[in-house]
Amino acid sequence: MLSGFPASSGTDPDMQIRAYLLAIDGIPLEAVWQAAKLFISGKVRNHNRAFAPSSASFAEQCRRQQAAITAQSRPRVAPAPEPPQPKVAAYKMQLLRDAANGSRSARRELAKMFPDNPIIARATRHEEALR
Repeated sequence: MLSGFPASSGTDPDMQIRAYLLAIDGIPLEAVWQAAKLFISGKVRNHNRAFAPSSASFAEQCRRQQAAITAQSRPRVAPAPEPPQPKVAAYKMQLLRDAANGSRSARRELAKMFPDNPIIARATRHEEALR
């Protein structure tokens, strides 16, 4: 990885590698490989692409990659199926459409069907008071 960054050619590669190994101790190799690929390909944000990453930056990117790998390997939770809804008869739906479009007879019919519904009852009483 160090040879991919020209401005880092003056650093001692053995010391740099030791610092990287110390920083990534305990991080799985897959995460280390993914982080190295990101740095080499220039896909790490806020990184000066002329210089090799510091051991701390590299270890931080390795931990991010490990978190992503862990998240991807978790089993997916399937959404709960929606409970079946009761079917509404077609004529009731037609009455609702007619009432929404201003049909007084449809509102009266709905008021008879649903006498406990305060909205329908109030609208019907209001219409009767206007007559």
